[in-house]
Amino acid sequence: MKSAVHAVVYALWLIKEIFVAGFSLAMESFKPQNNYRPVVLRYPLRVTSAWEIFWFTSSITATPGTLSLGLREPVAEGLPRIVLVQAVMGDDPSSVMVDLADMEERLAPRVKGIDYGVPGQGPTEELAPTFYEYPLDTLGRHMRAPDIAKADDTPLAANDVEKYSVWPLRQVVPGKDARKDDKK
Repeated sequence: MKSAVHAVVYALWLIKEIFVAGFSLAMESFKPQNNYRPVVLRYPLRVTSAWEIFWFTSSITATPGTLSLGLREPVAEGLPRIVLVQAVMGDDPSSVMVDLADMEERLAPRVKGIDYGVPGQGPTEELAPTFYEYPLDTLGRHMRAPDIAKADDTPLAANDVEKYSVWPLRQVVPGKDARKDDKK
């Protein structure tokens, strides 16, 4: 009975968050100088069961302006799984982490007190740069878990991106319609 009540309370809270985030995002889109700055975060999960991870990542994706991009398994025993999250309003990655931690605790209150060193999970207020990046600023960089992000994990030079890209970049030649070439 207790878990059913918790599920209903969480669902109602999530519905409210979906509407609030949707409204905020819509209002921001009308501003000439909006705060859209997409960021990709590496959030260390405290939930561990497949069911909890499913609901947490689904809740992230259901909330306008955020998207769960996938999981990264721990590279060593004792480290958490990492969920990659894109947030459209990423000017303050620390506050996004706090919001993710709040969502995770509302889903699974038992995780409160587990701290992997990011804001919202404990006393840490500043987010280490290994936990986030701005994809538009780091073209060609590979996403890695914070514990294995090393100095050799650097952005590719702009002219090297296509060489290593799965999706070849297409050069637009003035006066030539690229869509015609795609149909051949």
